[in-house]
Formats: sequence, C-alpha cells, structure tokens
Amino acid sequence: MDLKGQELISELSLHSGIESKNFDYHFSEILENYHLDPKELSLDDLREILSNYLQDLILEINKKG
Repeated sequence: MDLKGQELISELSLHSGIESKNFDYHFSEILENYHLDPKELSLDDLREILSNYLQDLILEINKKG
C-alpha cells in the first residue's frame, strides 16, 4: 500500500484516535510549519516531520521542566 497525500492523512487521522476536527487543525499547522503541501505528502515526508515534531515537543517539555 503506497499512500500519499490526502489518503495518507486520512489513514493517519483514522488510526490516531484523535477527534477528526482536532487532528485536522493541528496536522494542518504542522504541515504549514514544515512548508509541505498536503496533496504531495509522502510516507517519507510524514516520518520526517513527525520525528522532528516529537523532538521539538521533547525539547519544549525539557525547557519547562
């Protein structure tokens, strides 16, 4: 299965367990911050941005704690 673009985002949303409205809002922000077109999003892009996003969250939590 080679998902890309909106199909990939829909699968991620479906399996995330996050309410659709919240997922769409926050994931759109993430894509915008990384200057990615949701229509062109690949699995490799998704891996990279989620990895970077998690690292950023960890750094932010460590600064506060």
